[in-house]
Amino acid sequence: MSRCGWSSLYKPKPYDMHLLYVYPMWHVVSFTIIARKHVEYMRKALGLSVQELDELAFTSFVPSVRYTAVVHPWIYIYHRFISSRRDSLAESLRDRFDSYLGWWRGHFEQLVAVDVCDSDRISGYAVELLNQADRVVVPSSFCVEVYVRSGVRKPITRVPHGVDPEWYTTPNVWETAPAKTVNPVLLELFLYKLRRGRKVLLFWLWHSAARKGWSEVREVYGRLVRERRDVVLVLKTTAPYTKEFQEVMSLGALQVYGWLSDYEKMALYDLADVTLNFSRGGGFELNCLESLARGVPCVASGWGSWTDYVPGFLQVRTGRRVKVFEDNAIHVGYGYAVDVEDALNKIHSVLEDYEEYKARVEEWRGRLADEYRWDVIAYRLAEAVGTYF
Repeated sequence: MSRCGWSSLYKPKPYDMHLLYVYPMWHVVSFTIIARKHVEYMRKALGLSVQELDELAFTSFVPSVRYTAVVHPWIYIYHRFISSRRDSLAESLRDRFDSYLGWWRGHFEQLVAVDVCDSDRISGYAVELLNQADRVVVPSSFCVEVYVRSGVRKPITRVPHGVDPEWYTTPNVWETAPAKTVNPVLLELFLYKLRRGRKVLLFWLWHSAARKGWSEVREVYGRLVRERRDVVLVLKTTAPYTKEFQEVMSLGALQVYGWLSDYEKMALYDLADVTLNFSRGGGFELNCLESLARGVPCVASGWGSWTDYVPGFLQVRTGRRVKVFEDNAIHVGYGYAVDVEDALNKIHSVLEDYEEYKARVEEWRGRLADEYRWDVIAYRLAEAVGTYF
């Protein structure tokens, strides 16, 4: 596939289909961000007509045309749909509800489940819900394997996440004249790095500290600052002075918090020397891809969804096997913490031979640019739901 983009060379004709995309619109979560990109690029790159519906409205929605409904995330939204009616019914009325459910489903051409896996197994209840869909879409080979092993019987397609094409083509923000304004905190970080000669280790911690491997990040950074004086950990968080930041303040760590535009996110990655992905589980971990798309090495665990796109020379061994979540009704399996010694050695290796690693990452990102772009992914999703033949 040409790196200039398939869409500039090939424009298939849309299949005659009414497409509805159901996702969280009433608040912004990670599912919202991915869903918006799917909708944006199916419209922009493919010329499809896509209607949007908030997940809260789906429980009472009866379509007037036969939509193919893409429901994202399926397990939670479909559970809410069932619970909104069944939980309030007496036992004698539940057969009537099952009849209603069949009638409601009959109004759709098909129901496409989009979801993720955060551990090596999903629950029997989650499997039961997924098997009510006509097709299933997940973002990684790992998740395909987890779903099949857990008992999902419907056709499962891998459709990865991506970035806008500009992530691969926009020059380094700090080496060119700024194209847009950036958060003043990023300018302060640029000057700090310039004056102190520090190498920036970037770690994104929006939520789920345990799943993201925070304890391993903290341990690795604590050892790094004892062994070398040229590193600083930068935490990207949602709020200031988080508990995790307070745990590493005395070690000189810095924090960037709040919402950043895509251009500002690129600027942050362009300040980083290494991004850390020590996640114990997760469906994709987009921040690691974003880092590689900007040509910044992402040191990552050698087990999990991200191994689809992280090169082997940046992967580290796994350590102990751990339960990813306690008391989770969906993601009931295990994952792995990174091996701290191997992670520490890898970071030392990258920093000591940085130009060599940067060159290898630059070559690797050229391959990523052919697949992990939202315009290319829009076509993959359209194929997965049967929009194109």
